[in-house]
Amino acid sequence: MWQLSVTQFSKKTLVKGVLLLEAPFAYDKKIGNARNLINVFKSYFIRVYANKTILIRMDGHSITTTTDRHGSFSIFIDSLINEIPQIRIPESDFPLRILQTYPIIFQHSESKIDVISDIDDTIIVSHSANFIKRIGTLALKAPHNRKSISPSSSLLNAFEKKGASVFYISKSESNLFGLLTSYIVHNSLPKGSLFLTPYLKLSQLLNSKKGVDYKFNNIRLIMDNNEDKKYILIGDDSQKDIDVYLRIIAAFPNRILKVYIRQTRSKISHSQQQKWEQLESSTVASHYFRNETENEVIKDIEQLLNN
Repeated sequence: MWQLSVTQFSKKTLVKGVLLLEAPFAYDKKIGNARNLINVFKSYFIRVYANKTILIRMDGHSITTTTDRHGSFSIFIDSLINEIPQIRIPESDFPLRILQTYPIIFQHSESKIDVISDIDDTIIVSHSANFIKRIGTLALKAPHNRKSISPSSSLLNAFEKKGASVFYISKSESNLFGLLTSYIVHNSLPKGSLFLTPYLKLSQLLNSKKGVDYKFNNIRLIMDNNEDKKYILIGDDSQKDIDVYLRIIAAFPNRILKVYIRQTRSKISHSQQQKWEQLESSTVASHYFRNETENEVIKDIEQLLNN
C-alpha cells in the first residue's frame, strides 16, 4: 500500500492510494546521492496492482472498489473519517502493509483560509521546465541534500501557524511520493495532503502525457468540497501555474484571497512578463517574489493575516 491518504473536507472524506506489487524504497533515513540515483531509477520498474478489486474497511464502512490501470484508487465517503483504513485484496484475510511514514489522515481545519501549493520549483528547485535538468536533479540529489526555497517555506509555515491546512498539488508522478515527503519532513514544511499524477513505468516517463487539466481539476475538487473556505494559491512561473490560477480565479472569483508566484530565473522572459501582467490585472491580489526577497514576503504575509 503506497501513498495512502484520508483527507477530510467540510462534509466528506477523500480516501485514495496506490497499490504496488513490490515495496519501493522508504526514505526513512539520510542516504547519499548515488543511492538516491539507484532508488529513483528502480521505482520506474515496480509493477502496479492494476485493474483489480480491493476491499476497504474503516470507521464502520466496508467498501469494494477497483484500482485503475496505474494501480490507484480514489473514493469519496459522505462522512468525516478519523481512522486509518484497512485495505485488503479478495484472496487474503489480512490487510496490506502500509509502507509510508508520512501522515495518512488530514483533518478538516477550522481556519477560514487554506493553502494550495505547487511543489516543483515552488517549494523545491526541480527545473521542471527542462526535462533533462529535472531528471538529473531528481536522480542525483537525495532529498536530505536539497534545501527548501526560503520565501515559500515562510509562506507555508506562517499560514499553518494560523491553523490553515496545506494541500500540495504537483504533476510529479506517484513514484516520487517517498522522495517528496522526505523532503517536506526534512525541511520542516507543513505536512499536507499530496495530489500527484499516476505511478509510471520508465517507458511511460519518457513518453508521459500528463493531463493538461490535472492541476485545475484537483484544485477545483478541493474547493468544491470545502465551500466554507477561501484560498491562498502558491506557484511559480516556470510552467503553467499562472494559467491554471487564472482559470481558478475565473471559476471561483470570490474565493481566492491571494496568489503568490515565485520567479524562477534572474531575468523574466517576455512570455513570463505577459502572464504576470494578466494575473496582476485580475480581480485577485498577487505577489511576484524572488528567492532573495524573503523579508518582503514575510511582511506581506503579516499584513495579509492581520487584515
